[in-house]
Amino acid sequence: MAIESIEAFLVGLPEIDDDHRLLVGTINRMGVEIEEASHKLCVELFAEFETAATTHFAREEEILERLGYPEIERHRSYHADLLRRVRELKSLGYEKVSKDALFSRFVEMADFVVDDIFRGDIEFKDFLHG
Repeated sequence: MAIESIEAFLVGLPEIDDDHRLLVGTINRMGVEIEEASHKLCVELFAEFETAATTHFAREEEILERLGYPEIERHRSYHADLLRRVRELKSLGYEKVSKDALFSRFVEMADFVVDDIFRGDIEFKDFLHG
């Protein structure tokens, strides 16, 4: 379930594009670790993902606000939903979560990242280059 390439979906701002590559790389590593049942490393990757996503979303939102993106509040809400999901899993306590539950949450996060990059961020790509 690896995300092969996001190059066609880059927005043209190096700070955002580099963050997208990092997030996709983390998602891909998580997919491998979950499949191999390396629970400890997967937990570390969830934390790494949360940190990378939080940093990326703040940077992206600051850039979009500075550029006057008219849909900034909707985009912020979109980002907040992913972070809520990650934090919800953390609040359950990773040691209490089965491999199946961990995989299910991973799939949700992977889908959200794909949706954010391939759909959500493409919306502001037109704004940036329009």
